[in-house]
Amino acid sequence: MTATVVERVGHHIATVDDHAELCVSVLGRELTAYVAGATSVAEFEAWFAAPTRPGYLVRRRLAAAAEIVSVFETANRTALAAAWLREMDPQGYVPARVLRQSEGDETSVKALLETAAVWSLNPAAG
Repeated sequence: MTATVVERVGHHIATVDDHAELCVSVLGRELTAYVAGATSVAEFEAWFAAPTRPGYLVRRRLAAAAEIVSVFETANRTALAAAWLREMDPQGYVPARVLRQSEGDETSVKALLETAAVWSLNPAAG
């Protein structure tokens, strides 16, 4: 799931800090905090200022969000990643909400990545 992210950060295993930095730079602080599960940007930032690292679910969600960003980078549509995460699909699902409410599990992330890949290739059809 993190092959693209690993390459981006210089062939070392990407950390939660790497994922957070990428997501904040592409998605913005508010959307990144939301998908990570924080109740506010201040709470999100406190997770990274504390001596303890963010919890397992936060790390999983941020890794998934970073991989979603990489899908849009691959399609040369990085600027559309945040818009896609906020957009409601015809069934009423909002990808950002789905990610926030998920445990970052493989099944949820795979479905999000597949949907993002299709949308990133043809955003007008979404």
